[in-house]
Amino acid sequence: MLLAPQSIRDGKMGMDLLQSCMDYHIGSIGTPLVAVILFLFSFSTFLGILFYARSNVAFLFGDKMKAQDAYKILALIMMFVGGIAQYLFVWELGDLGVALMTVFNIIAIVPMSKIALDSLDDYEEIYIKNNKTVLLEKE
Repeated sequence: MLLAPQSIRDGKMGMDLLQSCMDYHIGSIGTPLVAVILFLFSFSTFLGILFYARSNVAFLFGDKMKAQDAYKILALIMMFVGGIAQYLFVWELGDLGVALMTVFNIIAIVPMSKIALDSLDDYEEIYIKNNKTVLLEKE
């Protein structure tokens, strides 16, 4: 985008700017290429988030069909809204989802921090012990 002439960039923002610049640099394949890349990125991201959220639903509510069905319906509604809503609204929903995941993860991680640090200490002791043994065997 920085290397495209000002006449290509004037009055454009967001996806229009990116597609125009790609058309300028690599020809008429630029717009379809950006569309395919955007589709693949958003689809793989959506699948990853669905898997992560499904695991959380199963952990919180058990692997019960009612909870999983409610989650699937909510995911379909969100996918539909994401397809028809303005992209700023979709980004704000995504940011809200990441913020909520962060808050819930911190709430879960802080009480478990002592266990994690104890496990790290155990691992380091075993690692140092094994490396000393390996070094002694090499001599």
